[in-house]
Amino acid sequence: MSSAWCSVVKYLVVTHTDIDGVAAAALYSYLVGAKPVKVLYTEPYLLDRALRKLRSITGLHRIVFTDLGLNNNVVEAVAETVALLTSKGISVEWYDHHIWNDDWIAKLKKSGSRIYIDRTTCATGVVALYAPKEREEVNQEFIEELVRGVCSGDLFRFDHWKGPWYIRVVRRHDESSWRNFVFEKLSSGTAWCREFAERVVERFEKELAGYRSVDEYISIREADGLKLAVVLQHDTVENSFLASYIMARYGVDVVAITSLDGKISLRSKKYNVRELAVALGGGGHARASGAKVHIPLSTRLKQVINKRAVVEYIAKVILDKADLITEVERTTRSH
Repeated sequence: MSSAWCSVVKYLVVTHTDIDGVAAAALYSYLVGAKPVKVLYTEPYLLDRALRKLRSITGLHRIVFTDLGLNNNVVEAVAETVALLTSKGISVEWYDHHIWNDDWIAKLKKSGSRIYIDRTTCATGVVALYAPKEREEVNQEFIEELVRGVCSGDLFRFDHWKGPWYIRVVRRHDESSWRNFVFEKLSSGTAWCREFAERVVERFEKELAGYRSVDEYISIREADGLKLAVVLQHDTVENSFLASYIMARYGVDVVAITSLDGKISLRSKKYNVRELAVALGGGGHARASGAKVHIPLSTRLKQVINKRAVVEYIAKVILDKADLITEVERTTRSH
């Protein structure tokens, strides 16, 4: 890309907090050949907070969203914010791989956003396929290695040796300084480094202890042939790894991993859990989705003396809507 472009363009990236979000943002920066003025990390259920920060922004040429799906609770606010930004002359680009309703896509396109959704790959892969290639020279080997490694872990396919490593490099509870370090390394064209390896090894060691504590915080229920396990989130074990461990050990169909304040990650190998997540105000993929559930004060107080109070409450909420857990939908792309 030209040095003139570097000197005048100003853009901001809003992305997810996991490795796919960080890598997608970094790859976009690499492809356009310029660093963003800022990278905002957020969760889909907190997207409304990020939008409030964006509404007063001026002086940018574009705002880029990566690895962030929508849900019914935020789609109207997103469409309004996009319309406001485009009215200021700020272009909006959205790169994602989650399931989107057709009316959500229509609303954002009507508001002026360019949308690229491809459910056959991860968000990093979507950026690699559809983002503008404004850099003069790109290292295609670096791009392919990054996409294959990140997608392998994020999509839980593990068909590349770096998949289990990348998924542990960045976790959602990491400090912003570490995410920024990873962003800087990847956006400079470095797919792997010593610091990444050291962080992963440290996490491997802590994970082993985490698996041993699962039995204290799990509730297993069954209804209409569906076997469900709900377990408390563990700080040292990635949700997807914890879910796979529980499915294998207890033979359950669906796993819900919950925090004490009601943030739920839903996982299944053969059932579509997204419609349940949407009904709870969230969204995501067919086999991996998330939502936020309000935990009553009475349940939070019970948790003090009963370690399973929250997981038992979440189990009831899910089983009350178990009819929404159905077949897995096929993948599609939209842009």
